[in-house]
Amino acid sequence: MLESPTPTGASAAAQTPASAAPHAHTGLRERKKQQTRLRIIEIGLNLCDTQGFDATTVEQIANAADVSPRTINRYFDSKEDIVLGPVQDFGQAVAQTLRELPASDNELESLRTAFLQVIDRAVHEPGGGPVSFRQFQQMQRIVRSSPAVSARSIEHADNKNIAIAAVVAERLGTTPCALPVRLILGSWQLIGHLAMECGESMFDYDDLHDAATAGRNSFCAAFDEFVRVCGGARTSTSG
Repeated sequence: MLESPTPTGASAAAQTPASAAPHAHTGLRERKKQQTRLRIIEIGLNLCDTQGFDATTVEQIANAADVSPRTINRYFDSKEDIVLGPVQDFGQAVAQTLRELPASDNELESLRTAFLQVIDRAVHEPGGGPVSFRQFQQMQRIVRSSPAVSARSIEHADNKNIAIAAVVAERLGTTPCALPVRLILGSWQLIGHLAMECGESMFDYDDLHDAATAGRNSFCAAFDEFVRVCGGARTSTSG
């Protein structure tokens, strides 16, 4: 989930910008900037999901968010980037959760554990939180209905994996461009893509818990089948 419409590999994760590193402490100005960014994303998703991506303008989003179009342009390069904003937040959340997990001899399964923890927390962020399952549903509905957003989402999925690759590399004692890291990220992205294909009904659930459960089950089924077919790791449980 929150993957690109097509698997694009893990090559983009080989370069980790300084902005991908988590900041332990943020000042008041940074917190206000983050709040503004999240408000723009929330309103952009609401408008585009309700009235359609093409029918929604940046000016409408700016008016509803009580900011100027110029302010939006400082945060986002395009309207597509507003809609896809949760992808980066999700990647950072998975990366940080993975960093806090105990060391493991199976980083793909550790990544699965981190992902499920983030999904479970996202259910309790129905509004404009940094990782909201409701926003995930909205974003995916827009991706499905807009070729422009779908095309842009491929690049965002690669960028999302940069933060995750950095943490996987730390845990393996290597670099993000190392083959083991790229194999883990490539497998991860493939599993996520297949889970999305098999669990499309989650996008249309009105009940957030039902939607998250459907998404969780779809991901676990894809993960377990990948392990069963490809071997090399123990089969995980869906709990």
